[in-house]
Amino acid sequence: MAIGTGFVVGYFSSVVIVVYIPPFNALIGSFLGFIIYQFASFSLFFGNRRGEFEFEYRNDLSENVVRKYVRKFYGFSTYINYFQDQFNAMRPAQKEICQNLLNNCDNDDCKFSLYYKLARLEFVEDNSKKEKKMLKSALEINPYDLLANYRYAESCEMDGFVDEAIYHYELASKDPYLVSTQLKDFILLNIERIKRHGPRNRPVVLGAKYQSY
Repeated sequence: MAIGTGFVVGYFSSVVIVVYIPPFNALIGSFLGFIIYQFASFSLFFGNRRGEFEFEYRNDLSENVVRKYVRKFYGFSTYINYFQDQFNAMRPAQKEICQNLLNNCDNDDCKFSLYYKLARLEFVEDNSKKEKKMLKSALEINPYDLLANYRYAESCEMDGFVDEAIYHYELASKDPYLVSTQLKDFILLNIERIKRHGPRNRPVVLGAKYQSY
């Protein structure tokens, strides 16, 4: 992706390079794009944002579980529909598929992943009540899950429930499968931030939460 982006950028920005040879400039652009991408990736992975990187990686793993069940229960065509809907703002197809799948799956792993996914979809739609309802359902299955507790803490914080937010940040840091010091520090830094600066507020501009998602 980085190489392709760099190639396009290099090609169309070739007019600013002294030697006007579009294919040659495109190769330069692709190479620079690749270097910048790799530098950013390595600095994120090994730098002071490692905890944030690991948190988002866990989100990706959770999404992969949902995709696995979508394909298992509904086949390839529905899977493609689900996959394509991620490029839409509100993602109605993903929501409908997950809601239907929730009624058909019969194991906690599937249900937990679907509740968490639906919570994220409600987050995109700025529906905090439904978001928290989905997260509560997920936490009934796995009370110490890092992702669900963290998202629930964020929602509580933005609603002004400071003590509840801190409680769930602490629960997130006690996930029995959490072995990364960087990820644990990333979670606990939120408690320190709240105590020092107070809770964050929900964005007042419609769509601002979606941009952060």
